[in-house]
Amino acid sequence: MQLIQPALTPLVPLFNLVDTLVAVFNCLQAIPSALGPPPDPTALAACLPDLAEKLSKLLNLLPQVALPRLLKRLLALLVSTLLAVRSKLLHLQQQLVQIAGAVDRAKELEDAGLMAITQCAQANVAQEAANVGKSLAALGKLIGLVNLFLGLLGLPEVPDFQDLAGRPLDTVLAPLDALIDVFKAAEAAIPLP
Repeated sequence: MQLIQPALTPLVPLFNLVDTLVAVFNCLQAIPSALGPPPDPTALAACLPDLAEKLSKLLNLLPQVALPRLLKRLLALLVSTLLAVRSKLLHLQQQLVQIAGAVDRAKELEDAGLMAITQCAQANVAQEAANVGKSLAALGKLIGLVNLFLGLLGLPEVPDFQDLAGRPLDTVLAPLDALIDVFKAAEAAIPLP
């Protein structure tokens, strides 16, 4: 069954449709006994919760229902990713402060070896910051998709990361925090049906 499950995944909406039709049929069969002499609505009442559950699954396939939920999940993903990036940037800033202290100490001691080590450490932090920037650039496509869906719902678009490109590490946190707040506000503004 584990081998077949991935192949059957695209058919899940069809299975949900069949399940809903079976639930409707069961409820229709219960109607005569609910009305007939003597009236007994217990069979009808017993099948209604199952029908409601099946209809709920089916309604989730409608774009008007599925799209807002998808957008909320995408925006929550963006927020959690940006919070992780923010944490990484804070760590890199702390490393730069420590390296600056080591550079000052190397200058005091006039130690060329220590100065070379600090320069190497600075280059490593710069490379790590560049890698974080590349990961943010990869999220740009996701933001484009989110903006497309927000436009379909008539909501304002969210900004991308272009303002952060090429900025020094110590000036990135405030705009990043502002972006996180915008994404959280956009997530809260999406109405769920």
